[in-house]
Amino acid sequence: MATNLAQLLLSILPFALASMVSPLAIITVMAVLSATTQRAVKAALFTITYAAAFSSVCLLLLAIGSAATSGGTPSRLTAGIDIIAGIILLYAAGRSLRRGTASKSLNPEAMSVAAVVSMGVLFSAGNVSSLIPALVAGKDIGVAAVPPIDKAIAFAFLLIIALSWVWVPVAVYLVTPSDFDRLLDPVIRFLRQHGGQMMAAVFLLIGLYLIFRGATDFVAL
Repeated sequence: MATNLAQLLLSILPFALASMVSPLAIITVMAVLSATTQRAVKAALFTITYAAAFSSVCLLLLAIGSAATSGGTPSRLTAGIDIIAGIILLYAAGRSLRRGTASKSLNPEAMSVAAVVSMGVLFSAGNVSSLIPALVAGKDIGVAAVPPIDKAIAFAFLLIIALSWVWVPVAVYLVTPSDFDRLLDPVIRFLRQHGGQMMAAVFLLIGLYLIFRGATDFVAL
């Protein structure tokens, strides 16, 4: 496990990037931004509530990782989390290949601000494929034998990357609303066509790694 900030950032980077690979998240944000009324407000509230719920669950895993270990040494609990997370990601990889990037119809015009806030919370909990790698990273931050300030920096680093598929589209719209569709429409088309394959490849690699790491830690304990 990591014993300094540089090692910690490098160790959680693959998980942060894997969590970022969430085509459904950016497609949903784009749908909210397609509203003709209060589009910026609705999109910003969706992003904030999504990020708040997402980071809260990751923080819980950080606390569990910290409490379950001593001096950066893995425990049976942390090894078990790796194995379970790996199995879930392998399932998500197979599901992504079978179903591709599906998205439910969403009518942002018919949604109140309160409904958008609720959707942000529910979507964060339901977007399991994006959440699982970030949870593992949060657990690894808790396990790491580094000072609390380094853990805080690493946690912020994780969230900035893992949530970029949500906050970047909103930032682009707020900065250049007139060019928003031109800039992000090609991204949406690519994700609709290839998002499932991209997710499957990433989750397969991360899932196999987590199962191997968890099994290795179990044997070493």
